[in-house]
Amino acid sequence: MHSPIVSLLGPKDRLGWFLRYAILALGVIGTVFAHDVIMDNAFHGDTAQYLGAMIMIGLPLYAVATGIMADMGRLRVQLIQASETDQMTGLLQRQHFIRRTERKLQQTGTLLMLDIDGLGQINAKHDHHAGDLCLMALAIRLREVTRDTDIVGRIDGATIAVYLPGTPLDAGRAVAERLAQGIQVTTGKTRFEVTVSVGVALADGDTPLARLMQQAEAALLRAKARGRAQVMMSDGQLAA
Repeated sequence: MHSPIVSLLGPKDRLGWFLRYAILALGVIGTVFAHDVIMDNAFHGDTAQYLGAMIMIGLPLYAVATGIMADMGRLRVQLIQASETDQMTGLLQRQHFIRRTERKLQQTGTLLMLDIDGLGQINAKHDHHAGDLCLMALAIRLREVTRDTDIVGRIDGATIAVYLPGTPLDAGRAVAERLAQGIQVTTGKTRFEVTVSVGVALADGDTPLARLMQQAEAALLRAKARGRAQVMMSDGQLAA
């Protein structure tokens, strides 16, 4: 079983780590050996020769050590991200979504609340992994539709929230309509389409996030009551 750090590495990365540590170990052994030789020959006129050998060993050793330190920095970032994200979808967990979104509420934006239509029936009709596959497919769609500056989190079960900072209501509604379109999901030999309903609320820079989430969730419930693949605004208007 791999450690939590090693589990974040792909096969090629693991091989790279193994080779680097092997070279580092050989370099340490070689440097110690060269040091002993220098001390033994310091008074026999061979010091310059062995100093050159030690430098030749030390430079690759320094390069390998620097590479390992850079890898550790990248792994630290990956570990932080892993601790903040949902294991199944890779989306932010609820508390981390809230924390990041609250930092950006000073500017206007649009908040979306999404839910997969008929998820219970999907689980009943297909195998018990079908619902998980639907969530993963939706997470992929979200990565395709949203920007790097947008904040996406799994709030509860099949409910996902998306905050679009600096996005006016019309543009946010357009994103919601793209997300509401059918998503193809494959489980075993079966392929089927799922749809998403969306509630949309405008962040005006003053309304607290908890209130915005209530507004968007209420709009989501109204959207789901109207059928599948619906987008409803928090003011009660149905998106065109």
